[in-house]
Amino acid sequence: MRLDEALIKNARILVCGDFIIDHYVKGVVERISPEAPVPVLKKTSSSFRLGGAANVAVNCSSLGAKTHLLTVSGPSSQDYSLTDLFESAGLSIDHVVIDPSVRPIIKTRFMADGHHILRVDEEQIPNYPPKLISLLIQKFEKLVHESDVIVFSDYAKGFFEPTILFEFLKIARNLNKKVLVDPKGIHYAKYRGCFCIKPNKIEAYKAANCDPSTPIEKVSQILLDTVESDYLLITRSAEGMTLFENGVRAKHFAAVKQDIVDVVGAGDTALSLLAVAIAAEVSIEEAVIIANAGSSIVIAKQGCASVTFDELQDRLLSTQKSFCF
Repeated sequence: MRLDEALIKNARILVCGDFIIDHYVKGVVERISPEAPVPVLKKTSSSFRLGGAANVAVNCSSLGAKTHLLTVSGPSSQDYSLTDLFESAGLSIDHVVIDPSVRPIIKTRFMADGHHILRVDEEQIPNYPPKLISLLIQKFEKLVHESDVIVFSDYAKGFFEPTILFEFLKIARNLNKKVLVDPKGIHYAKYRGCFCIKPNKIEAYKAANCDPSTPIEKVSQILLDTVESDYLLITRSAEGMTLFENGVRAKHFAAVKQDIVDVVGAGDTALSLLAVAIAAEVSIEEAVIIANAGSSIVIAKQGCASVTFDELQDRLLSTQKSFCF
């Protein structure tokens, strides 16, 4: 399978969702604390990166697509500059609404020898005032006209409060725009009418209220009936990905064999590549192949990573025989 770089670069993506800062603290562990049976991490470096919906946008932009990010963030802190983070990621900050009342959501990962030893989350879920909600809806209504595919990256951190989610979906449907959703929680009816919803296997079974012994076909039908989406894509880690559509036999895509370094951000990569491929007007099946291949690239990298066009093209050409339907 060969990608058309011109189509990829002409793809227009609008990513909406929760803004998160990823903080990495790296070091070495040489002893156990005398105070408690825990490792002592000797810090060697610290860095900040864009996370959450911003990581999805970075992945879209890294591939070459024209990408807008609509989100809400608190201001820069003494530890990091938002402007610097966006510039280093090659992403525009133009449509990031900065609200001084919003406290930043930060995920701090402590790492030693390439392994996570602890994650600390700082979060306070915001309650957006009516004025801010109105501003986001106005911005979405403008940006949606400039976009081919809309991505909802829901981390359940407050961005998709009911009014915003309802209005965004209504505007997108009225303009016949395709919406891809990475869901959170178990109440998938709130995403009703989207083009494709992409839970992982654990999330899908929880949302369908099914035990692990339930056939995945039954789980998929429950979710398709609930969401009324065109497609349901369940990512299944080492088992690959399975695409479901009402009245059509499920299509399974085998995982690409790859040594795993870090799975952080793999779901974001799959979502972003799926969006870019669909915006480039490839078939949904080819889009899943692209997402599957891209995910196999980032799990071999450390932290939230992205995929370049050349990396993806090389992976598709070298592994195309390993995909099956």
